[in-house]
Amino acid sequence: MRLLFVVMLFLIPKVMAEPTQIKKPVMCESTPLVFQALSDQAGEKPIWLGRGNGADTSSTTIFANETTKTWTIVQFDKDMACILGSGVSSRQIFTGPVI
Repeated sequence: MRLLFVVMLFLIPKVMAEPTQIKKPVMCESTPLVFQALSDQAGEKPIWLGRGNGADTSSTTIFANETTKTWTIVQFDKDMACILGSGVSSRQIFTGPVI
């Protein structure tokens, strides 16, 4: 028990420290062009959509191709869309009720 207390004493400050910021390239282009390219070239279709709140009026969507298992996360507004992440080997892990 004492060892657990000592370990937590050292870990808690690290967990509560400032988050690490990473620099990652983000590609942005006009929204219609990005959506068209994902559809035509990658065969991906939007499967999820979320909207920002307050000052953030952007939306975020996940595109996926069920056959090739590729996926892309895009944050966009009416003019500009930015690809936040993409990859392969996607799989659906939740098949519960529709929200």
